[in-house]
Amino acid sequence: MNVNLSEDLKKVKILLNYTNEELAMELGVSRITLSRWINNENYPNALTLNKIYSYIYSKGIKLNLIDEELYKSKASKNTLVLFHGSKSGIDGPLTIEKSNEKKDFGKGFYLGESVKQAVSFVSNYPNSLLYIIELKSIDKLNIKYFDVSKEWMILVAYFRGRIEDYNDSSYLKELIDSIKDVDVIVAPIADNSMYAIINDFIEGGITDEQCINALSANRLGKQVVILNDKTLDNNVRIIKESFLCVEEKNQYELDKESDRNVGKAKMILAKRKYAGIGKYIEEILI
Repeated sequence: MNVNLSEDLKKVKILLNYTNEELAMELGVSRITLSRWINNENYPNALTLNKIYSYIYSKGIKLNLIDEELYKSKASKNTLVLFHGSKSGIDGPLTIEKSNEKKDFGKGFYLGESVKQAVSFVSNYPNSLLYIIELKSIDKLNIKYFDVSKEWMILVAYFRGRIEDYNDSSYLKELIDSIKDVDVIVAPIADNSMYAIINDFIEGGITDEQCINALSANRLGKQVVILNDKTLDNNVRIIKESFLCVEEKNQYELDKESDRNVGKAKMILAKRKYAGIGKYIEEILI
């Protein structure tokens, strides 16, 4: 774990207007111990880290959201600041080979536009961490953009292994070919409730228009998927590894459940409104 505790403690001191003595007293440690943490001369164990960051969070200081704004505001024109939630931390160099090939666009390094997005997918894992990532020189990359569309739905279904019966479809082959030489895909991010709607479409229960409008009702933002190690090596840099205390993860779990309930209601209404409009999957993948 390489959480930059020193940097975070300095920010907290400024925000709370505390001296070393005052912050040490609040954290229940000696001034010498705190000074060693601030000066990178010592590093606490995971249990103590959670205690420190829980205290910071309890004071209303949401360091990860603050960092999101700070790093985004400093980003250059051809740079994106993105976020990656890891279940247990990144070990070794970045590579797509460690990725699950059954994800939305196959093997890749998956990033979110915001802290909330990234954390929401790992908030129920005890050792999860947040990474702030810089994607630079984007003007030199081959980037493919998708909105909520039948093309996006069908590609997600394909990479998740749900439409093997249509592998000979010329339409599907054209879609796959369209991303063959792409470095980065920017596309809608979906949760389990959205995948359930896509499955309804795949299984022939609803039309593409029903599916598109149901999914459009639930806006979770975009995901950025790095598709090759060359781009990871040359264009991606980890800016910061950030700690997620229990209280912060619990809050994101609550937020996620609230967003999911609203999204489900919107999707039910959209499915009904567009019933019978559009094409079924067998009419598209012929």
